[in-house]
Amino acid sequence: MSKVRRNDVCPCGSGKKYKKCCLDKESSAVESILRLISTEQPIREASIQPEGKLTLTKLKKMVARELKWEHPAHEQLALQLIEDMRNQYEQELIMEALVLWNGYSRQTRPIVKKTGSFCAAIEYLLSEEYGFNVSKAELACKYEVTTATISRKIKEMFNYIEEYGMGGETDELMMLNGPGTSKDKAQALLYKAMEASSAKRRIQLAKTVLEMYPDSPDAYLILAEESDNEPDALAYFKAGIAAGERELGELFFEKNKGYFWGLHETRPYIRICKSYAESCWLGGDATEAAQILEHILELNTEDNTGVRYLLVGVYLYSNRLKQAEQMLEKYGKGDAATAFAYGQIILEYKKNGITSQLKMLYRVARGVNKHVPDYLLGLKRLPHNLPDFVGMGDSNEAIEYVIMHSRLWASVPDLLKWMLKQ
Repeated sequence: MSKVRRNDVCPCGSGKKYKKCCLDKESSAVESILRLISTEQPIREASIQPEGKLTLTKLKKMVARELKWEHPAHEQLALQLIEDMRNQYEQELIMEALVLWNGYSRQTRPIVKKTGSFCAAIEYLLSEEYGFNVSKAELACKYEVTTATISRKIKEMFNYIEEYGMGGETDELMMLNGPGTSKDKAQALLYKAMEASSAKRRIQLAKTVLEMYPDSPDAYLILAEESDNEPDALAYFKAGIAAGERELGELFFEKNKGYFWGLHETRPYIRICKSYAESCWLGGDATEAAQILEHILELNTEDNTGVRYLLVGVYLYSNRLKQAEQMLEKYGKGDAATAFAYGQIILEYKKNGITSQLKMLYRVARGVNKHVPDYLLGLKRLPHNLPDFVGMGDSNEAIEYVIMHSRLWASVPDLLKWMLKQ
């Protein structure tokens, strides 16, 4: 479950925005200004700590030897930050300040005229996160800057945090220097990429994952999902499928064919194959879509991911009626899926035209999901995106079905006209 954001309706039921209601009443320091950070993990949990006891000497070595800086002034500010915070904060929190500054400075490349304004903003953000409640006035006095200057820097850094998360680019460095194999480190970064709300951050982390471990199908899947154009997305899908084949190996495919989904390590490969097939279908390549969907079914005969529903539609669209009928006979018994119920209508129409059987099948299909005709016939407007959650027989299932099968129904306009009269 995601955290409540400052501008969300307060969960207490008052009807007010959270920031105007219960925000100040929260006892936990985590429920503070950095609630808007994209990652749901607390900062301390999200960062990978250096091994052994963290000391000021280690922090200074990390600044000088491990962290990369775009400008010497940025490195000098980091060292100054250590000195300014050493008497009031634990070393772990100072390291988080360094992580924030390193990511922010590498991403935004700020011109440093007064180090105090940046140091004050960083200290304020972290003190708010952990409940120290240091005021801007106190920080203005400590760093010899104005409260207005501090406020501006806080806003700039907060915008960065919203887009890239607390650690920013430094997360990758911390992962690289942490314990574990390259694959383990890449997987840890991959989880962060999946949780990130910013497209830029997801792309950034996915590319870093591939630098660490090139055989990650899920990293390619992220890049495909975030691509701005179809050719690039398809290229990422194909690269991800090839990566999955390399990762699993030819012998693995031969040995475990038919039972793939039951083996956890196969799931990234199945996921990217399914997404690629859907992209091909929506992009107009029914032949390629069918081949990939058939491939998935061969690897996972139980079809835990439900590719059979789209495959029936692809067969019907391509007039491969015998294969469609075989699929419906094999998987349709006891499966009250919308795709099968409405697929039976198209199968009957393509085989026999308008018949009394067609009317009976239409009644059955409406019993499975009564919302589909409204979206198919334009009586209700479809949303631009697929729903996040789908329930059997609900409007979300109808939306998903119509979006994914719109090409199929567009190919039978006379059947749609018939449905409009029913």
